[in-house]
Amino acid sequence: MNDNFLGRIADLVMKPGRLMENVGAAPRWWQAGLLVFVVVGAFTWLTSPISGPEQMEMMRDSKIMQMMPEDQWQQQYEESMNPAPLKRALSAGGAGLSSWAMVLVFGLILGFFAKMSGGQGAMKQSLGIVSWASIIPFVIASLIKLPLVLATESVYRVTLGLAALLPDRDPSTPLFQILMSYGDFLTWWGLIVLIIGFQRVYQMSRSAAAIAVLLPWALATAIPVGIGLLFM
Repeated sequence: MNDNFLGRIADLVMKPGRLMENVGAAPRWWQAGLLVFVVVGAFTWLTSPISGPEQMEMMRDSKIMQMMPEDQWQQQYEESMNPAPLKRALSAGGAGLSSWAMVLVFGLILGFFAKMSGGQGAMKQSLGIVSWASIIPFVIASLIKLPLVLATESVYRVTLGLAALLPDRDPSTPLFQILMSYGDFLTWWGLIVLIIGFQRVYQMSRSAAAIAVLLPWALATAIPVGIGLLFM
């Protein structure tokens, strides 16, 4: 198969080893990043009338929201149910840009860890590896979740991992947040592709590549989880 955009998407699912060899030769990280930006932005646009009120309800009993007057909270809740087009567009664009930026920063971090672990590769190759692997948790996950979110009218209770096994699926509980972050199946799939990528492109052993990927991911994931638990 030719090394074009659609061929790389197919290889991501069917032959990740070949994909990463092609990424090593020609990273083209911006192509994958642009796809992440578009899909995450579209997902946010379509689900914002659902996610806005749901987030307000989840934070109703939080320390921050308890300091807000009831009438002010009610006004913001009603606005979140029918966001203005400009606000909705800005939210979608911001979500897309922040996701793309997250991918790029993570690419730089993993590139640094891979080099420290003895890997032989360039930073632009790390950006390519992370950008193409990120299609799994950002793009494929969004496409799978979208019909589920629209059907259940819930963004935060829809999960493709271990959190789905919890009987109540209460997003405000610590166990749900931890399983949501560390037990997502598509995230695991993406991590496996990352390990394959650094193993192939940076010429690392499988164990060294796994450490270079999993350690910074676990640490980076702990930050938003900790902040969420602190303010809930």
